[in-house]
Amino acid sequence: MRKKRWIASLIISVLISILLLIELMQLHSEKVGMLNTVYRFISGAPQITTQGQILSYQGKIQREDRMDILNSLESYSTSDDGTTLYKAIGTPVPPPWIYVIQEKDTVFRYKHPKLPWKM
Repeated sequence: MRKKRWIASLIISVLISILLLIELMQLHSEKVGMLNTVYRFISGAPQITTQGQILSYQGKIQREDRMDILNSLESYSTSDDGTTLYKAIGTPVPPPWIYVIQEKDTVFRYKHPKLPWKM
């Protein structure tokens, strides 16, 4: 019985190590990883692609902050599929944060995937 648990633990550890390695390789190549894709999918946010690059999902704007954000956004571009992209008023292009407004009351935040030490 102990041998089966040890083998199962070893297999699970190897699988987790492989998944983490894949995630690190995706991060290093400045692409969106699997964990971010799952997070975006669970949140119900759309996949946004600009110039062939998938943007990294950074979360949904909380209800209490939504009106402040909506009043300080301006349209600046469209995604590859025609979704209007917004940025904060006064930020440079490309902006550090990209916002997508969905159904006038849901705001999602994205950014271009970059290595933490290249930001």
